[in-house]
Amino acid sequence: RLAKAMSELAAAQAELNAVLAEVAELDAALAKAQAAMKTLQDSAAAMQRQMDAANRLLTGLSGENTRWTEDSKNFALRRKRLVGDVGCVCAFVVYCGPFNSEFRDKLYTLFLQETQKRQVPGHTKVEQVSFLVDQGTVGEWALEGLPSDELSIQNAIMVTRSSRYPLMVDPQGQANRWIKSREKHRISGNQAMCITTLTSKNLKDQIEFTMGEGLCLIIENVENEVDPMLDPVMDKAIIKKGKNMYINVSDQNMDYKEKFQMYMTSRLPNPHFSPELSAKLTVIDFTVTLKGLEQQLLGRLISMEQKSLEDMLAALEEDVTNNTKSLQMLDKQLLERLSNSTGNLLDDTELVEVLANTKAKAKEVEGKLKEADERKIEINEKREQFRPIATRGSIMYFNMVDMTNVVNPITGQPSGWMYNCSLIQFQEQFDISIRNSEKCQPTSKRVDKIIHFLTYQVYRYMNRGLFERDKMMFKLIVTMKIMVVAGQLTAADTAVFLKGGSSLDVKSERANPFRWMSDKVWLNVLMVSRHPFGVDQMLFFREIVDFIQRNEVAWKKWFDENEPESCPVPDYEERLAMERTLGPFLRLCIVRFMREDRTSICVAQFIEAMLDSRFTAPVTDQIADIYDSSHPRKPVLYLLTAGSDPTFSIDELAKKKKKYPTDKVSMGEGQEKVAREKNGNAFLTGGWVILQNSHLGIGYMCELEDVLLKTPDIDDDFRLWITCEITPRFPIGLLQIAIKVTLEPPAGLKAGIFRTYSTMVTQELLDKIDHERWRTLVFVQAFLHSIVQERRKFGPIGWCVPYEYNNSDLDACLQFLEKHVSVTVMVGQPVSWVTVQYMVAEAQYGGRITDDLDRELFNTYTAKWFCEDIFKPAFTFNNYTADYNYKIPEGLEIQQYREGIETIPPVDSPLIFGLHPNADLTYRLKEASEMIATIMETQPKDSGGAGGKSMDDIVKEQALDLLGKMPPDFVEEIFRAQIVKLKGPPGTPDKGFGAPLNIFLFQELQRLQNIIAIVRSNLKNVAMAIDGTVVMTTDLLEDLGSIFDARVPRRWTNDASGAEISWLMPNLGGWFTGLTERQNMLNGWLENGRSVMKAYWLTGFTNAQGFLTGMRQEVTRQHKKDQWALDDVISHTEVLQVDLERIKDVPEEGQNIYGLFLEGSRWNRQMSSLEESEPKKLFVSMPAIYVTATTARDLKNMGVNYGPHGPYNSAVYKYPKRNDRYLIFRLLLKTELHPFHWKVRGVCLIAQTD
Repeated sequence: RLAKAMSELAAAQAELNAVLAEVAELDAALAKAQAAMKTLQDSAAAMQRQMDAANRLLTGLSGENTRWTEDSKNFALRRKRLVGDVGCVCAFVVYCGPFNSEFRDKLYTLFLQETQKRQVPGHTKVEQVSFLVDQGTVGEWALEGLPSDELSIQNAIMVTRSSRYPLMVDPQGQANRWIKSREKHRISGNQAMCITTLTSKNLKDQIEFTMGEGLCLIIENVENEVDPMLDPVMDKAIIKKGKNMYINVSDQNMDYKEKFQMYMTSRLPNPHFSPELSAKLTVIDFTVTLKGLEQQLLGRLISMEQKSLEDMLAALEEDVTNNTKSLQMLDKQLLERLSNSTGNLLDDTELVEVLANTKAKAKEVEGKLKEADERKIEINEKREQFRPIATRGSIMYFNMVDMTNVVNPITGQPSGWMYNCSLIQFQEQFDISIRNSEKCQPTSKRVDKIIHFLTYQVYRYMNRGLFERDKMMFKLIVTMKIMVVAGQLTAADTAVFLKGGSSLDVKSERANPFRWMSDKVWLNVLMVSRHPFGVDQMLFFREIVDFIQRNEVAWKKWFDENEPESCPVPDYEERLAMERTLGPFLRLCIVRFMREDRTSICVAQFIEAMLDSRFTAPVTDQIADIYDSSHPRKPVLYLLTAGSDPTFSIDELAKKKKKYPTDKVSMGEGQEKVAREKNGNAFLTGGWVILQNSHLGIGYMCELEDVLLKTPDIDDDFRLWITCEITPRFPIGLLQIAIKVTLEPPAGLKAGIFRTYSTMVTQELLDKIDHERWRTLVFVQAFLHSIVQERRKFGPIGWCVPYEYNNSDLDACLQFLEKHVSVTVMVGQPVSWVTVQYMVAEAQYGGRITDDLDRELFNTYTAKWFCEDIFKPAFTFNNYTADYNYKIPEGLEIQQYREGIETIPPVDSPLIFGLHPNADLTYRLKEASEMIATIMETQPKDSGGAGGKSMDDIVKEQALDLLGKMPPDFVEEIFRAQIVKLKGPPGTPDKGFGAPLNIFLFQELQRLQNIIAIVRSNLKNVAMAIDGTVVMTTDLLEDLGSIFDARVPRRWTNDASGAEISWLMPNLGGWFTGLTERQNMLNGWLENGRSVMKAYWLTGFTNAQGFLTGMRQEVTRQHKKDQWALDDVISHTEVLQVDLERIKDVPEEGQNIYGLFLEGSRWNRQMSSLEESEPKKLFVSMPAIYVTATTARDLKNMGVNYGPHGPYNSAVYKYPKRNDRYLIFRLLLKTELHPFHWKVRGVCLIAQTD
């Protein structure tokens, strides 16, 4: 049984083994199958992963796909064109810095054209900004405070990309503020070492410290020169020793770190840097532009009006900048990864992860940027509602800047320099306007309120610091600029208003058909008939000439009106009234062209119509208001004229404010130390300091700005008052922080005499001598003082030279009269009038007088008013009948005199000065022409031609036109030979160069040929310079400006030394007419001899005295048998009764002359004597005048009748501007009235009226 069981077991075991073996076999097969399966699964998973990675890579790069495909195609082309592009952009950075945006664009276009022309591979258009800098950086600059306009971004590129250190022309201080904000992390620790000026005592230490530490050095307020010590730093003259770098400054090796950066800023608006300095530094013009300032003011306005809106925009812009930067960073990382990846891209899982993140982030950022753009549009729509305010603000600021170019038309002083204002001062007024203007809804109404408030606020601020003569001009410039920017006027309209017909040549235009209209007015009418006005280019006055011809009576009546600006304009009144926007301007133009003397009054009406009546109402600035706007660190600067002194009113205010007495320092030699002490004490005590006559202490003025701004503790009550005359040396920094106030003595006789009786004449003075004659003489002297001062306003007909008569002259006369009265009247002797007249007219006031005719005029006044007549009760200063008689008040008390003075009319008639009522017209014409000339000087020369022609096109056209009209040259060899053949005077054997007048003709021809040659060459050069074929020098640029303004270029009238070489005229057209007329006269004389010269045009000679001398020599030779000597011969003249056309024969001896005009009176041809002028006729043409030579004895024997009181000895001048230099000769004229009458009338003859 056991065995059986064992065998069964063995069988079962064997079976089991067989099964196990099979199982093992199957297990092995399973394992094998599983392994195969695993391998397949792994392979599938890897495949899946790669597929996923590939998909992710494909989708991740799908955005870049198109761009990169495009880029890869363009890459080769871009690389090829990089040469030209980089060249242009480099040239832009290196050369364009000193220029404004318009000229930069012009230069840059030139660079691009030049690269194309020379076939340098490059793109036709390259955007400098996008080529050199990315959006992220621009955003960063904006956050640092850089204005966002194109010009500022270009400037920032130049500052950051140029290899030279920047020198920034920064009158508004924008660059300075941006640099300080940009470098604040480097400045913050060492402000005293990093910010300095060239005048700083420890400049060398500051350079050493900042260079050694690798910081930045900001040098402010650079003027025209830079300390030579800085040359090696500017040149970057680096010396390497081992690992260290040095720069040798003033013989000392200073450490230099590469991180060191130097910035220089200048506050001068138009500095003159030397070429060497410009080569060492990158000069960059940071002057704000109209659009740039508008953008800044808009931001400033919104932050005050709707702060949340501006904050939202600022936050949004910061987000956009950060997002843009992170997008650029992600892009950069991705490209870096892709370019550095090795092996199979699909295996770099990290790269694929980065890509996924980048894509997600990029999507998010793009979403944010899109959202930001939408919100920006929304915010900007709200901001745009306020833009008109920013535009008006910008216009007002630039008008303030334009005023700095003003020059006093009489004295030539650059008074505009004293009008300098900083942008910060303007922004203060801007902020005041927003804060103080009426708050209201809706926004459009609020905007109007702010605009009106702002315009008036800035006008009042500026008006306070302007001299009287410039106030109306400023308002006119503002009004016209507002209309130009608003698109109501064009620049060409303002140009035609200023120039009129001055560029037209009367000879080449149709003849003037109206006898009552002067040639000047006729040319103006022609000009206005051709000019298209406004943006619509409307030829408003096209038919004006026909209208005047058809309706001559009405036009002449309007022309003769006393107030034509208030009378309806014939034929045009209805149309003018219908023209809502242009009407007032067109009326102004027609008055300016036809009745220039009424321009100022019409300008006031125009300003009132376009702005508001408040702008033309008289205003006075009280000293209390000036005090309220001042500040311990904001001094008050009084701009003085003769006879004005604010000390009294400052002291009066000081008494009210409990600050009396004030500390006064009269500046001058050695007074700086006193001023320093007084100011130093007042800083602590809160006192008031008055620095008088600061133009004599400019050295201290230059340091005053730093003292005021950098002294840490100044008492709040401290005030500084400065008085100063006009001086271009006054430091700009002080001008830009001070409140400027002009102080001019009130105009008019009444104001002048009243001032004398308030300051110079006191009760004590009247009581010095107890006699009515003394008090009478004091009043006469005060009256004379005011008369001679006020007479200046009439120009040359008043005084040939406008003398600065002042209180010291009056004081000296009063002292003399006091002594004289005490030794004559008080001891029973009569007053010695001859002595009084001599002392007043010749010694005291006469000490100032340089012109003989002025001396005669002053003697006439003293002869009339210092005589026994003044003690008669019936005496009046006016010798004509009038509503008011200027009598001498009587009484013992000064109050009685003051009451008498109060009765004097506030407006003076010219008659009280002895002048004809027409002198008022002369005064108004002078005022209008000076205003127009000054506006032309101050305005930037932008396009002024019709059809939007550029200034260059207009000038070139004009130059070529004038060249075509030029008379032919005189060739010296030819005219010398012609003169040799000319006959001499009758009755003498002289001929050719033996006759004095023939020699005179030769000299005149030489001079005229010299002028013709200069003009011809100058016109050619100007035209060629515009084309670019010759270099445009500063002289040519000046000539170009003159031709554009229709003025005569200076080199046509003066040589290099300043001596006059031709005739002076205010306009180009008139001067050129003169050139052709002179050529015709001299050529006629040369070709035909003196037999055809019935009379000579005296005006046409450059040396008229030479002609008269030659004539005297010839007459002396004709009287050889009478043994006349040239030294004994005098000129004798007879005014003929006929004009040139009716002269029959050439005189045997002597010559006839014509072309003279009488000013101040008229000539009665029947009576052959002087008579009063006709109303509104300032100049009267004289008949021909016979001039000869005779001896004094012969003249006496002739017994010429010159009237009951003897002749009036009249001067003959070359121009209306009278002085010794332009005096030709003197002649005697017959008069029925006393010659004194004509002397005070200012009567004289002139050779030309312009």
